[in-house]
Amino acid sequence: MSQIRKALALTFLSTNGATAVQFAVTLVLARLLSPEEIGIFSITAVAVSIAQLFRDFGVASYLQREADLTRQKVATAFGVLLFSSWVIALLVFLVSGPLARFYGEAGVQDVMEVLALGFVFIPFGAVTHNLLTRDYRAKEQAYVRVAGTSAYAITSIGLAMMGHGYMSMAWANLVNIIVTALAYWPFRPATAAVWPSLKGWRSVVNFGAAATLGNSANAINNALPDIVLGKISGPHDVGLLSRGTAITNLLNQVIGPTVSYAVLPLLSRVHHSGQALSGHLAKASSYITGLMWPALVGTALFAEPLIRFLYGPQWVAAAEPVQWLALMLALMNPFTFHGTAFIALGRPMLAVWPTLAMLLARGVAIFWVYDGTLVSFALALCLAAVGVWPIQLWMQSAIIGLRAQPFVRALVPSAIVTLLCSVSALAVQALTQGHADGVILMSAFVLVGLTWLLSVWCCRHPLRQELEMIFAKWPWLARRLKIDQPSASS
Repeated sequence: MSQIRKALALTFLSTNGATAVQFAVTLVLARLLSPEEIGIFSITAVAVSIAQLFRDFGVASYLQREADLTRQKVATAFGVLLFSSWVIALLVFLVSGPLARFYGEAGVQDVMEVLALGFVFIPFGAVTHNLLTRDYRAKEQAYVRVAGTSAYAITSIGLAMMGHGYMSMAWANLVNIIVTALAYWPFRPATAAVWPSLKGWRSVVNFGAAATLGNSANAINNALPDIVLGKISGPHDVGLLSRGTAITNLLNQVIGPTVSYAVLPLLSRVHHSGQALSGHLAKASSYITGLMWPALVGTALFAEPLIRFLYGPQWVAAAEPVQWLALMLALMNPFTFHGTAFIALGRPMLAVWPTLAMLLARGVAIFWVYDGTLVSFALALCLAAVGVWPIQLWMQSAIIGLRAQPFVRALVPSAIVTLLCSVSALAVQALTQGHADGVILMSAFVLVGLTWLLSVWCCRHPLRQELEMIFAKWPWLARRLKIDQPSASS
């Protein structure tokens, strides 16, 4: 367990360093590019993200979940990944023209052709990345992340300053992929294969087909808002929605990679050992909601000063849909790890059904609610999230064994913490009216942050256990809080 915690700590630091750099790049690009230019890239990127899941073909999940992973199995996974990636690269290139004509934007084709090249190089780093994840070798991954992130930042800002517009992000994405693949080469584990193979490909493909269907449905679900909005409204609104979504998703960008890093390998090991997943899943849901719900409340209440401060006044319209986007994410947070649990159980196809239900609900809600405004579009997405709750609850009870009552009971501490943080945020909002955006945001960060810390501690939220492990590192603080010193195995 100590190895996992060390890997998570290092992953947290490295991914947050990368996230900070990427976020800084986003802020710079928001001042160098227009909403329409960012919208063109966003439309293309979300379309390509769907192809990305077919490109992976479940190889990532296979490499992390397979109980007896041999060098031959890795070579086969590499062969399957190489074949699927190059086929997808060709298809993306061929589809770029028709998609550009569909949206009436020639820039979509230019961006898509460059992104298609990325599929050619991705397999050379992807296999090593998943093998390192399987063994929790976060240190090596951190080195690679620094190299790739630096390459992306330098390329995107440099090209944007030279006037290359939305293409600066496309070329930066390709440079990032190539640099990452090269950086992974020295860290290949002993099981990594130099040459691809298709021997025994059926075992990889059989698992991958189910995993790919679930992952691709999820990718389509995530891409649907930008794809639909791009068609019915245009790239300008897509650019605004992307900034509003980015603001709402800030904390998830910080903690998401760290939390997800260990979830699939951990749940797979729990399942292989014969233990039930229900208790682990309930605890994971409590953790993620305890972190995300209070942050989403703060984001919803301070959306306008946050966007104005980070992106500039030209993006202030992006604050309009944030409240509904925040509520949508809050409704989805408790079920964050359900798809991962289905994969750990060896039944990845099950993740498809709630995603398909969400796709259908979103289509119906957009048709019913959308009136041409971003707020109505975000409201439709929120209503769709409400509609899928019954299906999620039924599946987690029937398949995972986590019934509604213990699940809701696991969420109660998070709800209490969120309520207390909401009161604190409203107080800050009332007391800082008329002040500069920086003052408002700093006050909210300090006061709401302290409220969260005290609420988690005093309400004995499950996250308190993690706080105790952090505080135990300082003996003087541990003594005052009456925290036991950690044992060597913790």
